[in-house]
Amino acid sequence: MKTLGRFLATLALGALLATQAVAQAKVTIYSAAPQDLLDHVIPAFEKAAKIKVELIKGGSGDMINRLKAEAGRQSADVLFSVSTEVVEANGKLFSKFTPENAKSLASAFQINDAAVPFTAVATAFGVNTKLLTPAQYPKTWIDLGNPMYKGKISAGRPDKSGSAFIQLALILQIYGEEKGWAIYSKILDNTVLSNSSGAVSKFVNDGEAAIGLSNEDTLLRYKVGGGPVELLYPEDGTAVAADVMALTANPLNAEGGKAFINFMLSREAQEILDSVGRRSVRADVVAKSALAPMNKLKVVKYDDDWAGTNRARILAKWNELLLNKK
Repeated sequence: MKTLGRFLATLALGALLATQAVAQAKVTIYSAAPQDLLDHVIPAFEKAAKIKVELIKGGSGDMINRLKAEAGRQSADVLFSVSTEVVEANGKLFSKFTPENAKSLASAFQINDAAVPFTAVATAFGVNTKLLTPAQYPKTWIDLGNPMYKGKISAGRPDKSGSAFIQLALILQIYGEEKGWAIYSKILDNTVLSNSSGAVSKFVNDGEAAIGLSNEDTLLRYKVGGGPVELLYPEDGTAVAADVMALTANPLNAEGGKAFINFMLSREAQEILDSVGRRSVRADVVAKSALAPMNKLKVVKYDDDWAGTNRARILAKWNELLLNKK
C-alpha cells in the first residue's frame, strides 16, 4: 500500500508540475486596446518571446471590474492599454515593475507607480465628410454643444472607456470645473453613448454618426483606408496622454508578464506602434506615421494625478448628468 501511495503521490506531483509548465508557457493579458493594434503587437511578442498570449478584451472599466472580482486570486498577468489614472485609482490591483527598456523612454514620459507608458495618443474629433461640410465641422469642445449636432455625436462612456474619461477630465482641466461641466453637459445632450471608444470611429466611417470623439489612431486608420473620415484636433486644446500597461498584483506568470511589458518598450515594438498610427514613447524612434506633428497641435498638459484622485467623484457627477439627460 505504501508503494501505491508513493506512486499516486508521484502522479499528482507530475500533474501539478505539468499544469505549472503550461501556465508558464502563456501570458494572460486583459486589454482595452483596438484590435488593429493587438493584431500587430501580440504576434510580434509571441514570436520574440516564444510565449503564447491568452487575450481577453473589453473596455477599461470592464477589465478593472473583472480584476476587482478576481482580487486575491491569480488571473491576468498584465492589464494592457488603459489610461494612467485607471491604474493609479486601483493601485491594489497592480504590482510596481520597472522594465529594462524603460531606460529608453523619452523625457516626456515616466512610470507612475505601476503604470508603465508604452505609447502616447491624442484625443481627436472625427467627422464624416459625407454628412458634414467643412463649414459645419466643430473646431472646439464648446462647438460640440451646438444644438445643430443633436444626436449626431458618438462618444464612449467615461465609466467604461479610459479615453472617454480623458475627454471629460480634459474639458474640466481646460475650463475649470464649473464652466467645464456646463460645456460637457451640452455635449452630452447631443451625444449617443457607446461602451467603447474603439467603436466610435467605425460609427463615423459607416455614417452612423456625423462626429466621433475618439483616439487619433483609430480615426486615422479609417481616413488612411479611404473612408469618408476627416481627423480634427480641438483648437481649445487636446491631450496627448500616455497609454499604459501594468503588471497585476497576483500574476500567474509574473516573468512572462514582465517580458511582455519589457518587449512593448523595445525598439521593435515601438516601430510597430508607429506603423499603426500610435506615437512612440522612445526617444530613438523617428515617427513615420501620418499623424499630425505635435507642434501643430494645441496640446494641454493632462494632469493624470488630479484625474486619478478625482475619478470617483467625476464619474458620480457624470452619472448624475446622464440620469438627467434631455
